[in-house]
Amino acid sequence: MKVAWIGLGQMGLPIAQKVASGGHAVRAFDVKLPDQKDAPNLKLVGSPGEAAEDCDLLCLAVFSDAQVEDVLSGPEGIMAGLKPGAIVAVFTTGSVESIKAIAASAPDGVSVLDTCFSRPQSQRASGKLTLLIGGDAEAIERGRPAFDTFAHAIFHVGPRGSGRAIKLVNNILYAGHLQLAVDAMKLAEGLGLETKATATALVQCSGGSDVLAQFIEGDPQEILDIARRYMVKDVGAAMAAGNAAGVDIGALAAVTATYRADA
Repeated sequence: MKVAWIGLGQMGLPIAQKVASGGHAVRAFDVKLPDQKDAPNLKLVGSPGEAAEDCDLLCLAVFSDAQVEDVLSGPEGIMAGLKPGAIVAVFTTGSVESIKAIAASAPDGVSVLDTCFSRPQSQRASGKLTLLIGGDAEAIERGRPAFDTFAHAIFHVGPRGSGRAIKLVNNILYAGHLQLAVDAMKLAEGLGLETKATATALVQCSGGSDVLAQFIEGDPQEILDIARRYMVKDVGAAMAAGNAAGVDIGALAAVTATYRADA
């Protein structure tokens, strides 16, 4: 496949590399392009439009909905120039309404998928991701040759917007698990227990979790601080989605209060 990749950050670059290593021609752009030596399998180009020229699959791995909208429909937007049959895979976590609006603006014959990814602790060594996709099943199958290069499991979770919805559920749950686990480790330390040994034992117990496994090698507070940089946006989006749906998530809202933008 001819793949255009926009966004070469912490996750975007290694995933794009896997796609290229799988035999696909990948033209890639980022506002801060990496050195070519750090992206040996990619053709680095100077603009989103150059990356997207004649592509079969356009992948966006930028930070926010605003950036997605700017790339696709901003002053130099590339959506209108995509050929019939092209697939737009949006990896960015954001609102369900935004991805639906993006899809509504797509030219005839262009399929938009919300392709959200995550990964359990058990898969970190493999580098493989879980892919949660909302959208047309036929478009997913056409994109599968590229998706299979970096995903160990692909779930078609429903119509367009469903990928984003389940990713918001995952991320607010992850944020809650992380905060609870950090506080649990504070309790363990206060009771005279060592963090690594405690985490190693607890992951084999009823109170264990995928999040807790990270504390076997990492510092709990440092892991929480790093996650907060990314989770403020996602927890806010999940809370907004819940409020719009009229869903009471009182306990989950309370445990993730630390991720509020004003916290």
